Amino acid sequence: MIALGKRYFPAPLVRLGALGLALLLAGCFGDNATTGKAGPRRVSLPGSAPSLEPGSALEKEHKRLIASFGGEYRHQKSQAILNAIADRLRLVSDRPNEYFRIIILNSSSVNAFALPNGYVYLTRGLLALSNDTSEIASVIAHEIAHVTNRHALARAELESQNVLVSRVVAEVLENPGASQFMRDQSRVTLAGFSRQQEIDADEVGVRAIAKAGFEAHGATRFLAALDRSGRMRESLAKGTPDERNDILATHPTTPERIARAIAVARQYGAPGIGEADRGKWLGAVEGIVYGEDPMQGIVRGRSFIHPRLKFAIDAPDGFSLENSPQAVLGVAPGAKEAMRLDSNRLDAGKALSALLAEQPIEGIKVTEITEMKIGDLPAASGVARGADWSFRAILIRSGDYVYRLIFAAQGLSAAQDARFLEAARSFRRLTEEEVKAHPIHRLRLVSARADDKPDNLVARYMAGQPNAIEHFYVMNGLGPQDSLVPGHQYKVVSP
Repeated sequence: MIALGKRYFPAPLVRLGALGLALLLAGCFGDNATTGKAGPRRVSLPGSAPSLEPGSALEKEHKRLIASFGGEYRHQKSQAILNAIADRLRLVSDRPNEYFRIIILNSSSVNAFALPNGYVYLTRGLLALSNDTSEIASVIAHEIAHVTNRHALARAELESQNVLVSRVVAEVLENPGASQFMRDQSRVTLAGFSRQQEIDADEVGVRAIAKAGFEAHGATRFLAALDRSGRMRESLAKGTPDERNDILATHPTTPERIARAIAVARQYGAPGIGEADRGKWLGAVEGIVYGEDPMQGIVRGRSFIHPRLKFAIDAPDGFSLENSPQAVLGVAPGAKEAMRLDSNRLDAGKALSALLAEQPIEGIKVTEITEMKIGDLPAASGVARGADWSFRAILIRSGDYVYRLIFAAQGLSAAQDARFLEAARSFRRLTEEEVKAHPIHRLRLVSARADDKPDNLVARYMAGQPNAIEHFYVMNGLGPQDSLVPGHQYKVVSP
């Protein structure tokens, strides 16, 4: 989504590929019959609730994480079950007197993290992928294991020692051409460090859910779901998945983790022993937003559409777009060109040309400023020419907001500048009909009839949605070879 800060466009332009290095995070989980409950004996223990000291590194990391994943997502039914599961797992952990706080992140990516103080973060995309209480318990138990094993503190220590990673943060911001390379190099470093941690946390998590009365094999089912989800995204992306917010991007291969989890789970019996309440969990996640949230803006190819703010814009041909909480970011193949779109509420009485003149880009003054119109909207444009990179900046006033577009190129040739200006002129207001064409999609539950097959349910409830059958299989833990069980509830997606 586009962040609406209190100050005028305070962030520098080129943060494409900038590493949100959550090195204080112990992140791991990225991307069925009901049995009797055998919960643990309840013991009342004095404990301490997790907290964030104002101004501390943990508070800053918490705020960065919330902002990076779309903000906190409020959903009372799922939150209540998550809290109850966390409390059951706390009682069987190595630190039963320390409580954990579960926070849902408003992101369609499949991911989970934990901070050393006991804050556990789960994306709504991960909640949608889970299919019973034992599966989601395995995720929470895995994160608690990172906290109790102090993995997050070890990762923070790595940050202070790793010169490469510390240099990435500064160097990438100044050189977007190097962003992909540096991001990949840092990913390899952190993945190698966390491999054993992840496997250790899997093992501790499986043992924890079994001790808490959940089915131990729920962990293996969820790891298998992660594998299916990752392969689906890779297939739909034609072999080039966007891994920035994906759980599998920096963690061990799923087959390895599944094999180890199965071995540990078998120590606690066969599948079906312990709580794996499918109906309870499906009822909890019914109604949550699925996929992109139109209230934050959505990316469709090289187009960015914001139904709430009622505008759309097309990036230049070949650009890939990423919608971050701070801005919409775009990059051309080879990272030779880049763009940024952000916005703010500004004084309507101040001329756009004056605003451009007083805001340098990467320390370079904007010159060659001209007033213009984009459609029927007032705008101003200027250029900031640097030694290596040059920038075309455009401000557009629409309603209470001023939108800022910045295009970057090495050299900024006349042809490149013309392409950038053409893209800026695609900025347009959405009609009410266009706004309605992008509704919020939510998880719904439907009961299968005796003659139903996956294709039938998809045609009935998800017609016209991209890759609907693939999403149906993945969100329900099914494959093309599986049959539906009459009377069982299944997840579908609809407005």
